[in-house]
Amino acid sequence: MKKKKNFLKTMMLVIVTSLVVVIMNNCNKTDRELTVNDNDQELIEKSKAMQKHILGFKANMKYYHDNPNLKDGGELHTAPDAVQDLEALLNFTFCHTDIECNKKIFVTSEIIMPLDEIAKINDTKLAEVYYYKIIDTIQAQMGRIGYQNMKLLLVDLEQIGTDSNGDAIVSIGVLVGSEGNVSTTDEVGYWFGNYGGTCEHAGAGATDATVEIYNDILFIRFAAPPPGKIRRKTNILTLLPILPEDHFIVPENQRDNFKDSKLFYAKKNYGTITNDTRCISGYFEDDSEMLFYRNNYQQFINEAEIDYELDFTDCLIDDFELFEDNQHSQIWHELQIHLGHVWLVDDSWQIDDILYY
Repeated sequence: MKKKKNFLKTMMLVIVTSLVVVIMNNCNKTDRELTVNDNDQELIEKSKAMQKHILGFKANMKYYHDNPNLKDGGELHTAPDAVQDLEALLNFTFCHTDIECNKKIFVTSEIIMPLDEIAKINDTKLAEVYYYKIIDTIQAQMGRIGYQNMKLLLVDLEQIGTDSNGDAIVSIGVLVGSEGNVSTTDEVGYWFGNYGGTCEHAGAGATDATVEIYNDILFIRFAAPPPGKIRRKTNILTLLPILPEDHFIVPENQRDNFKDSKLFYAKKNYGTITNDTRCISGYFEDDSEMLFYRNNYQQFINEAEIDYELDFTDCLIDDFELFEDNQHSQIWHELQIHLGHVWLVDDSWQIDDILYY
């Protein structure tokens, strides 16, 4: 099952052309040739309209927050419109882009958005929802995660239902990262699971194969923005995780814990899960697993962009491990893809720390 969302208002229905990245296959990151297409100026102009819309909405929220006595003040919004505008405001105001993370996690919570008798909410009540429910919830979510260099990367709001009072049930999904450098050792490869480091020096560097792969994907998908610009995101769509068991490419009687699925998967029934199994070989090695999985994940992302007519905004590759008698019985990846619209704004744009807002 996948989760769909409506687009923002008419102005925001424009499908943003993805920044085109040209890559030399099987090259080290330092050797890749990155070029951006000629649509930057058109994207920048569309981004200005988006920025104007969000700044206007932000000013409304602050005004009604500062004037709570205006009980029935402001514009009336439907729940879907309110959710879309709040999500855009959160992503423009608080979410970091183009930073390197050595950990990531996606968590969700729910809040209730009060609606009136015609299923709408005014600006006064919406400001209360924004400041005292949504921001407070995100702060609590991040507080429970507790990464050392914690950064908010993406917010996905969605109305997921209506309660017995006719109020909107809103899901708050947040992607949080621990900002930090990820060292690359392409020839060696990395351990899968528990941030084991490189295969030759388990524990040194504390980098997991999943971290290496998704940082590599972000490097490939996002060339450096034009000078003086940073990326902002809206219309976030989170696809439910893609599971390896749904994408086996080797019959069960031939599986040997080596490239059996398009996503990393190993099971005791298919061969002992040894340290060698846990080592995902580097890009330049024979039968490179890193390259195999990265290319498969890129294919999933490309297909999702086409299916939903949205652009890639981020991804999360999760580790999962099962044990029996203190030994691994299964280990695998799950791939979660985030899509949306990607905009360009001046790099002077202020990104606030939501933890201290």
